[in-house]
Amino acid sequence: MKCLIFILLAFTTNASRDFYRRLPGEDRDLGLGGIAIGSNVRVLDVYAKSKSDKAFVEQMKVLATDPKGLKVRDIQIKAHFGSAVFKITLTGKDGMIKLSSKSVLRLQKLYDTIDSMPMRKAEMLRLP
Repeated sequence: MKCLIFILLAFTTNASRDFYRRLPGEDRDLGLGGIAIGSNVRVLDVYAKSKSDKAFVEQMKVLATDPKGLKVRDIQIKAHFGSAVFKITLTGKDGMIKLSSKSVLRLQKLYDTIDSMPMRKAEMLRLP
């Protein structure tokens, strides 16, 4: 088990440490050195050929429309460039992949997925 965690942390740290993007209006740091199991954030990884990739640009515009909604759901966005195809994945606070798409993800689909998670339901009960 320790070996698996070490491999996961080593891979995420070395492969993606420097690839993240800050959304307009977002105050907090969106970068992660590695995703730990039991993390306090949900990570939205966006893979694209380049920053000028049509799907990437559209995805960033979609996400930028609601920075408050992303913040409330503890979502951190990481952009990865050099991928052969556009892809987006959501990793939950438990470290498991919760959603994967090869097309631009609409906020409603993202929010519905997150809001249906047991951990998110508990968070919503604690909100003032």
